[in-house]
Amino acid sequence: MKTAFRTLLAVLLLLLLTTECAAAGKVVIVAVNRTNLQTVAADKSLAPLLSQGAVSLVNISTAARPAPEHVYVTLGAGSRAAGTSNSKLAFNADEEWFGLTAGEIYSSHQGIEPDADVLHLAFAEITRLNSTFKHPVTPGMLGDKLRGAGLVTAVMGNADGYSVSREAVTFLADSSGKVDLGEVSKDIIKKDVRFPFGMRIDRDKAWLEFNRLWPLADVILVDWGDTVRLDNYRPLLSNSVADNLQKEIFSDISWFISRVLPFFSPEDILIILAPSPPAGESGGGLLSFIAVLGERFPAGNLLISATTRRPGIIAVTDVAPMIIENTGLYGGKVSRPVDLSVTGGTAELLRMQREIDSVHRLRPPLMKTYVFFQIVFVLGALLNFFVRIIPVRRFESPLLALLIIPVILLYLPLHKVSVYAGFALTGLATAAAVVLLHKLAGLTDKLAAAGLLTSMSLIIDLLRNAPLIKTSVLGYDPVSGARYYGLGNEYMGVLVGSSVLALTALMTLFPRLRLKLQWLSMLYFLSLIFLIVAPAGGANFGGTVTAFTAFMVTAAFLWQLRPGWRSAAAGLLIFVFVAVIAVLLNVLVGAGEQSHLGRTLAMVQRDGWQVMGDIISRKASMNLRLFRYSQWSRAFLTFLTAMAVLFYRPHGVFRDIHLNYPQLTAGFLGIITGSVAAFLVNDSGVVAAATTLLYAGVPIILFSGRIIEVT
Repeated sequence: MKTAFRTLLAVLLLLLLTTECAAAGKVVIVAVNRTNLQTVAADKSLAPLLSQGAVSLVNISTAARPAPEHVYVTLGAGSRAAGTSNSKLAFNADEEWFGLTAGEIYSSHQGIEPDADVLHLAFAEITRLNSTFKHPVTPGMLGDKLRGAGLVTAVMGNADGYSVSREAVTFLADSSGKVDLGEVSKDIIKKDVRFPFGMRIDRDKAWLEFNRLWPLADVILVDWGDTVRLDNYRPLLSNSVADNLQKEIFSDISWFISRVLPFFSPEDILIILAPSPPAGESGGGLLSFIAVLGERFPAGNLLISATTRRPGIIAVTDVAPMIIENTGLYGGKVSRPVDLSVTGGTAELLRMQREIDSVHRLRPPLMKTYVFFQIVFVLGALLNFFVRIIPVRRFESPLLALLIIPVILLYLPLHKVSVYAGFALTGLATAAAVVLLHKLAGLTDKLAAAGLLTSMSLIIDLLRNAPLIKTSVLGYDPVSGARYYGLGNEYMGVLVGSSVLALTALMTLFPRLRLKLQWLSMLYFLSLIFLIVAPAGGANFGGTVTAFTAFMVTAAFLWQLRPGWRSAAAGLLIFVFVAVIAVLLNVLVGAGEQSHLGRTLAMVQRDGWQVMGDIISRKASMNLRLFRYSQWSRAFLTFLTAMAVLFYRPHGVFRDIHLNYPQLTAGFLGIITGSVAAFLVNDSGVVAAATTLLYAGVPIILFSGRIIEVT
């Protein structure tokens, strides 16, 4: 019996080991830096190679600018990192620099003897810089993981021009700046007076070097620096000369890759990666691209990652975990950090990039205009209360427009039009919506309709995986990479404020159903809280705190709860219940489906409670910066100023609103409290605070106008 059990155990162990070994493969990365998807997809040599694999756009946000010296360090760290002006200083160990070998200089810099072919001489400086950031980042993490597991890394090629330019080494270097094997010296370059700086990669030498490295290395990075040299030199060239050189460079890359692919086994993958775009790119052009070729990444598919959860877009920080996973090392936040999604190719990516670019370019001017009109109409209406320049009701239409614009921006396909067309469409749609609102009899009817339409539209969209929010000007911006899925802070504030306004307006309209509507509102509020916190819903923990605060304060005033230990205990009990559910929702799902809350809990478990201090500090500094420079802070202060003035003058306005509209008053108090919570707990809190407060500030001014008009 024992013998049979041991035999069975041995067989199972063998199967497990065999399975893991089978999943491990080599990785070859060909860096075509300073290129973009448009030019590569249009090239007759490289386009067919892109069509052989799964493709994606890449957000290249770093801890600094999207420049090569920062992007390559970020690639190697697997977290937003930054390089320095010395990130280019990498050499072969026996290569001379200022009369000394790189090995001798490295030993004096690091205090250890070099035991690798390729050495980075400024890694101590890079590490020191990144240690000052308030988020976990370890330059060389990828190299450490690979070398620590006994795997061999290699780098070949360089982007030398006026001086050495070997930032690519920071991609695979370990935390002491070493890469096991490679050739990054000028020996892999040949003279060619037709090419920028009179030099180009010797493709025959590169091919021989790859043949030498292939049996020895597990991860090989090929820095095809001709693309960088051409981009740096392009301003000095005529367009025709530059285009011809580009075709020749792309032809060399295609020649090289076509010879590499036959070496591959089913477990190996080849990555074609543009770490950063050409100089001068902006908007959607700042999104780079990646193509992954191999049996696990069949042609005609878009990539998706746990970071973005959006087909066709991954983050630059996803590349290192993908490499780790493919080499058979199970580390990082998910077992499959980058996976296949829906079918699609470069044509789909180019369409996505154009739409993202449209939203990115339209967003700043449209939002500034929207905030400007908020300030003008709110302060104009307030001033008019005292000087009566024009009839008070003349301000109702523009103020209602402020309330309805967020839902207008949700539905309008502004990602498909130009900036000027976007402005025109928004104006026409808003005017039409205000005309329809005026068809309703009373002010409360109008507020109920605007709030209910906005709230229900956002809820339905979230339940459908947010297709409208993803392309809305008030939604995400994949170029900045602040959020890719769930509920962003702009629409989070809109959802909380419009939901409270809608339900309290309905209670005012139907007093006979008040008790039933109060119970219904409690169910609605609780459901909304769980939708906002759910990883597959809003995935917004700060929004959850905002919603909980706004909803509980509203409920307390609706039920006329008296302050005391019982009501405080009941509130605390509900909060604990919501918090436990929120944690369970994030803990019980897979790592790739967790929201920011789930990943934060994982970081706390891994790195300790100092992570929370870093997060709080980061959120506070971001809030302070946004408060100083964001246009939303002006809107927030405008609403606060208007409500503060109306609290004192004209005398009795707030009292009359409370006496005539007690349910709405409860909602206004909830929205105001939720707005303060939004400001305190969100990393762009002033944005959420302003969009939340919109749904209390505008109605209060509208009701104040009605009361002043009849006095």
